[in-house]
Amino acid sequence: MSTTFGIPQRQIDIDKICDEDGELLDYINHDFFERIWFRSHYGRWLNPLASRLPDETRVFPLDNSAQGIYTIGDIKDFMDKIDKEKSNEKV
Repeated sequence: MSTTFGIPQRQIDIDKICDEDGELLDYINHDFFERIWFRSHYGRWLNPLASRLPDETRVFPLDNSAQGIYTIGDIKDFMDKIDKEKSNEKV
């Protein structure tokens, strides 16, 4: 299952765009978000500066479920895991 993740383009109170479970409210326009990362069986940055954001920066799934990705740190951990799996396949 593939998912595009984004961050708000400007500072906003997260409580205004998320429900009590932390999911985006249905009526929130996804154009408000900068798309930063795409996940399928691999992951790739859509914005080259996104990997430099602090690990605790919250990210939002824009077209599917979060699948355990909630912060930039989670993305980096996922990418590290994929890199390790690829290097193990080569051995």
